[in-house]
Amino acid sequence: MLNIPALDKVHLNKASAKLQDWFIVINTINNPNQYLQNGFGNVNIYGPNIGEQLPNMGGFKERLDIILPLLDDVTKVTANGTFHFQVDDEKGPFEDQDRDGMSYQNIRFEYQTL
Repeated sequence: MLNIPALDKVHLNKASAKLQDWFIVINTINNPNQYLQNGFGNVNIYGPNIGEQLPNMGGFKERLDIILPLLDDVTKVTANGTFHFQVDDEKGPFEDQDRDGMSYQNIRFEYQTL
């Protein structure tokens, strides 16, 4: 779905609570019982804070500038079908409760198979 080799490590569904560097977690939920499958997903971008509690806004902006154009009103044709993506919401950064000194930015998106 997302191919961002020059950015960060990308994990599906979950990442270790021990990670303390930049990484991305992607998860999706779909309804496979419909002709046109609809689904929702989240892209969570995690990054180390500057100091103890200040999110690295420059780092988040750099990553958002790469990821948002890949998900906002985009149609992708693949060997597995055609998918349309639309960003539903983008919030953050938030303090990561599971990782000391880390924050995350959330991008919620919708997709549909065509």
